[in-house]
Amino acid sequence: MRGKKLVISLTIIFVVAYVLFGVWIANDSKVVLEKAMSGAADYPEYMNQTTYQKINPIERGVGKENFTYDKELHRIGFVFPLHFFFVSKVYVTQQYENDSLGLKEPVNLKLKLKSGRWYATNAHIKP
Repeated sequence: MRGKKLVISLTIIFVVAYVLFGVWIANDSKVVLEKAMSGAADYPEYMNQTTYQKINPIERGVGKENFTYDKELHRIGFVFPLHFFFVSKVYVTQQYENDSLGLKEPVNLKLKLKSGRWYATNAHIKP
């Protein structure tokens, strides 16, 4: 009976820790998408150049040169993170609509824990 309680307790602790890490990853994933879409100058703190180029509309040629980001028009759907220790794969849908650009796309991000935050190392956007 005592061993059974220990197993249940450890399982509950593991599940809670996994979910809390998932919430942390989801929050940082949203920041990565916002930084990439906005063209923020501090994006290298959140992602590498390749990831930025795959997400930013101007860099990938879908936005006009005069594109200006408006956070109110950017919708980020449910973030589904799968993680194992210091690496994560995130599945999310983002939507952005204004007069010159309209997109709704699923995004897959690869993240790693770097200096206390989740850093995007790759992105794949399905057309």
